Amino acid sequence: MEKDTRPIPHPPLGIIGGSAFLEEPEFMDARLIGVETARGTVSVREGPGFVFLRRHGEQGYRPPHRIPHHAHVLAFEALGIEDVVGLASTGSLDSTIAPGSIVVPDDYFSRHPPPTFAEDEYLHIVPALDPGLRSFLLDTAAGPHIRDGGVYAETTGPRFETRAEVRALARDASLVGMTAASEATLFQEKGIRYAMLCVVDNWANGVGEEPLTLEAFQAMQAANGRTIRHILRELVTAWRVRRGLHSAGSPTGLGPTPTVPPHPSDSA
Repeated sequence: MEKDTRPIPHPPLGIIGGSAFLEEPEFMDARLIGVETARGTVSVREGPGFVFLRRHGEQGYRPPHRIPHHAHVLAFEALGIEDVVGLASTGSLDSTIAPGSIVVPDDYFSRHPPPTFAEDEYLHIVPALDPGLRSFLLDTAAGPHIRDGGVYAETTGPRFETRAEVRALARDASLVGMTAASEATLFQEKGIRYAMLCVVDNWANGVGEEPLTLEAFQAMQAANGRTIRHILRELVTAWRVRRGLHSAGSPTGLGPTPTVPPHPSDSA
């Protein structure tokens, strides 16, 4: 693995993905580099127009409460990245947002004290998901199953939420996850634009007609994988066009674009 701390020319799109994307070939073939930070070395994959970071680690699986968010943010800062998309696996708290949906939230909150880079210095931010980056996501990932808006609630994990916790969260939020709110806060503290693209992998505990099981969650996560891979290709291609790295319609270097599978609700 190469080590590199120099900013990459033409700021690429920073992408943070979860464990569902570990086998994505486009990212496996990208150049693996190690970025030294004050919080440790971070491994990222650099490709044409993007830098991809595996949220749960390059080796094995790091659970949500063990993710070094500070180091991840510092690595992207060192590489000169200005815009980051966090791809997040979520559970639906809203009966109108079925598993298989894609949501671009417009707000978030944490059920726990948010992380911060602040020590003794003055460091206040007004937290928000970047509107321009949200628009880019909505335009690029446009489709019948894309939901514009919603509130992402973060719990610490690694366990799923209890039914009582879900009822409380559902009063104020649409989705629940374990990582993206922490990322949002820390990136904003560093002046880096951040937005979320959430895939709904399950009904939150007690919301759906069927009981939540780990097996059902994993099955839906696998089924959603092809849709997310298609969206990733579209995001990277659109970003390269936006930055003038290639013309619309020219080869992307990412291989053929797969057909997006039908949404589960489209099947009889």
